[in-house]
Amino acid sequence: MTNVKKKKVALIVGGSGQFGLSLSNFLLKKNYKVNITTRNKAKHKKKIKKSILVHNLNIYNLKSIDKIIKKTKPNYIFYFAGQSSPAKSFYKKKETYLSNVVGCRNFLSILKKNKHDCKFINAASCEMYGNIKGKIKINSPKKPVSPYGYSKVKSFNITKKYRVKYKLKSYNAVIFNSESFLRPNDYLIPKICIAALNAKKFRIKTKFGDLNISREWNWCDEQSKYLIKFVKNKPQDFILSNGKSFKAIQMIKYAFDYLKLDYKKFVLSDSTFFRKKEVKTKTSDYKTCLLRNNITRYDKIYGKFLIKNIIKYYKKKI
Repeated sequence: MTNVKKKKVALIVGGSGQFGLSLSNFLLKKNYKVNITTRNKAKHKKKIKKSILVHNLNIYNLKSIDKIIKKTKPNYIFYFAGQSSPAKSFYKKKETYLSNVVGCRNFLSILKKNKHDCKFINAASCEMYGNIKGKIKINSPKKPVSPYGYSKVKSFNITKKYRVKYKLKSYNAVIFNSESFLRPNDYLIPKICIAALNAKKFRIKTKFGDLNISREWNWCDEQSKYLIKFVKNKPQDFILSNGKSFKAIQMIKYAFDYLKLDYKKFVLSDSTFFRKKEVKTKTSDYKTCLLRNNITRYDKIYGKFLIKNIIKYYKKKI
């Protein structure tokens, strides 16, 4: 009789966002049984593949958390349930804190209390480090400038505490900017691509904030691939990024050049669009984490390739 290898099980909390869906699709290809939780199953139904099991969950209800862990029996729990916009966190402070900190702590406390044997991965963020000079290392001083960044520091420390003090298999993935077709279009990269398409088709001009900010914009599907490589190793804190940094103005040039347009005719800089306490530059010391885990990272989609991908996607919709 042939032995059938038992499928690994993943539970992605807050799995209807872009990272949760990207990770879900990647894990399905790797033959995982994938469960995701969401606050509104109907709202996200079209985006979620039928082979993914979808559950409603209140992350503030400890009994509900225990129930879903017992029901799904996951090998991995990925916590992506937090309010994820630094800009929105200034006027959604309570929601940001509760979703990023309290929800995360609730899962860890249930894992500890009921001795569930699985790995827990918290989605931390480069926003924890604020206006830091030089490349961000995993142990660089954390000086957040937004309520979002502050909440991520709290959840990072809680996750680390449960690993060190209580020996839980808990990880912090410090995630840098990640893009996909599922990214809400009020974020910078989709806004740039849509602005270029609107300029080409309708001669519309678009206002932007600070175009000199610099970020490492990653492709979400590639981020998912390397996330899984990290969490197969021992519990730890690690940086998840490609190390390829571009200014916003460069990404704008890529978009308008691709459509054979002069961006200067269509892009306006407006101080009213400047974000409160915007961090100018975020670059990572991503290689150190790769080296100590014996992981080699090779990214195909970044810079102009990332812009080209998203323009092609939105071109069908505009």
